Amino acid sequence: MGFAFSKYKKIDLKSVNELVIYVTTPCLIVSSLSRFPIDLTVAGKIFLVMASILVVSMAVGLIVTRLLKLSYEIYLPPVLFGNTGNMGLPLCLFAFGQTGFNLGIICMVAMTILHYTVGIVILSSYKKPLEVFRLPLIYSTIIGLAISAFEYEIPVPIGRSIELLGDISIPAMMFALGYKLSELKLTRVWLSFLFGGLRIFLGFFLGIFFVRLFRLEGISAMVMILQSSMPPAVFNFVLAEKYKKDSETVASIIMAGTIISLLTIPLILTYLLDF
Repeated sequence: MGFAFSKYKKIDLKSVNELVIYVTTPCLIVSSLSRFPIDLTVAGKIFLVMASILVVSMAVGLIVTRLLKLSYEIYLPPVLFGNTGNMGLPLCLFAFGQTGFNLGIICMVAMTILHYTVGIVILSSYKKPLEVFRLPLIYSTIIGLAISAFEYEIPVPIGRSIELLGDISIPAMMFALGYKLSELKLTRVWLSFLFGGLRIFLGFFLGIFFVRLFRLEGISAMVMILQSSMPPAVFNFVLAEKYKKDSETVASIIMAGTIISLLTIPLILTYLLDF
């Protein structure tokens, strides 16, 4: 829908993205996490798996960029940070239902925290690890987990309002992703496909390894592997523009990774259904 709309009319996605980041996604997180009981042990393991995948991926990415004599500030972030939000969440919902969606949200929040700490440290010439605390995502996660843990019932008028705002999030994410993909172009094609592919294949195989290492099972394991196998996040492009790190090359890697994911996601979902 977003891709088709971009051919009809050009708009500034900044307002849409800010609505998603600051309003609808926090509401979605609270309404989803508070609706069902969440195992905090599982949530902790998901964060550990995400962080472990990032550490190993960073080591591999640094080796590859050094061997090819490329700037790690440009090529490393797309390898580390996958599209667990506007691509991963709809897939989790469609493939694994509401339970999978709730777990997918925890994956997304973990990735967001890592992106806004490690990612910004990589991109910026000065450290800004506390940037994540400016986002409501982390606070909405804490609120949602607390409501779930203490089995608190949100008053119906407030709960319904939060739920309605949250329902906007997924369609808005998918629209924004489609629109943004229409603006991206491929440059330095082989490098773009190399680093876009690294994001997906490193995430997939490391996801399987760490899921087994941390003994995640069932839907938790399947969601974790799926989310870790997402292509580079569009937000890599947004941050590359903000910190002036050759956003055109970053956009090309995102596009290449997304193209690869059209082939890999059906295969990964088939594998996970027999996992």
